[in-house]
Amino acid sequence: MTTRKISMLSHAAALAKRAHIGVAAALLAAAIAGGWVTSPMFSAKAAAVEGPDLTKQLLEEAKPALIGSYAVTGTDPDGKPYASTGIVDIALAPSGALELEWDNGKYVGVAQVIGNTLAVACSIKGRTVILIMNVNPDGTLSGKWLRRADRGSKGTETWKRI
Repeated sequence: MTTRKISMLSHAAALAKRAHIGVAAALLAAAIAGGWVTSPMFSAKAAAVEGPDLTKQLLEEAKPALIGSYAVTGTDPDGKPYASTGIVDIALAPSGALELEWDNGKYVGVAQVIGNTLAVACSIKGRTVILIMNVNPDGTLSGKWLRRADRGSKGTETWKRI
């Protein structure tokens, strides 16, 4: 990942934390992290100019630390707490992305690490869901999630390693 791309990711992650443009920023962050928006030609030219890509190496090293199972607690967009604790499993896909499974594979998603943020995209019950999770020093992940159909509302989640 180039320095320019990392800078864009950092800006997108910072924007995602602002309530006014959270959905757009989260989608942008996920798109950039997945390489969906950037041109391969731009990346190749930038890498040639900047030399070794140490930032990408550091991000790749952060992914294995997240692999495992987590107990999930949280709130729905209306603020009501989840009725019970769920389980999310994080695994490393052959592509290098992180794969997530909730409730033994009933729901699946894909994620990328951006600094100390985990950007997750998934589809639940036919609705697109974006999660922006902070990787906390104690090993938990916490953040907000939103669905395309929930205008302006956000749920919250905390993931604690099992």
